[in-house]
Amino acid sequence: MAKKEWKQRLIPKSALFKASMIFETFVQCAYNYERMMGMAVGHTFLPVVKYLYPNDKEKQIDLMTREMEFFNVHVEFGSCILGLAISLEEEKAMGADIPNEFITNIKTSLMGPLAGVGDTIYQGVLIPILLALCIDITQSGNGNIWGSVIYLVVMAVLSYALSYGNFMFGYNAGSEAIMDFLEKGTLNKLLQGASIMGCMVMGGLIVNYVSASCGIVINASGTEFSIQESLFDAVLPNILPLGATMGIFALLQKKWTSIKIILLIVAVGIVGGLFNILA
Repeated sequence: MAKKEWKQRLIPKSALFKASMIFETFVQCAYNYERMMGMAVGHTFLPVVKYLYPNDKEKQIDLMTREMEFFNVHVEFGSCILGLAISLEEEKAMGADIPNEFITNIKTSLMGPLAGVGDTIYQGVLIPILLALCIDITQSGNGNIWGSVIYLVVMAVLSYALSYGNFMFGYNAGSEAIMDFLEKGTLNKLLQGASIMGCMVMGGLIVNYVSASCGIVINASGTEFSIQESLFDAVLPNILPLGATMGIFALLQKKWTSIKIILLIVAVGIVGGLFNILA
């Protein structure tokens, strides 16, 4: 799809900006099992549909009905799909031969890959890093609220900026550029790099925020031998926090619920404390 000049377009920049802000702000306000984000996508099209078919109510209804079908993706990274859909609807309104099914199929085919990118990079890397930094700031003094304030401001700015940038990228670049990006293997490299970074972040978080230590002390010939200090700390520090984390992960993989895992942690803590197994 060739990039058009603004004078050839039906939708003004102000309407596109408003549409992107609606998607980022209200996308998670109308979930349902039948359409997931479909209602929010229809809401996103409200500022632009009047420019596409200003005097044709039937075509407006047809567009809104089509765009309210099932949709589910990571919000900030998936916003480019909404920009792309608006661009295709605009082309269609200007006379291009674009079947309704094509627009639906493009949206459906991009949901999965972009959800994977967003969940891996945004939720697996960016959010944990920012949370770790802000938690440390909050814990640095009594009554220190700056960590919470910084997290709130940075997350809001980052979310809206990333969502709007991706929205406009999808609108300007078109389906060919996005599909080219996915087919060249760039996506797999990006996901691999993000996964490695995510593992590093999780390792750092385990060391700082997971506490587990062995309380067993062996008395032999008047000498005390601490399992934690003389063995674990000397050979492999933080092995117990790592083991506890990986054990919980294994339980999650086996479909244990969070409630069961919490109860198990409480039980292990009580038993370990009573018998001095855990310190």
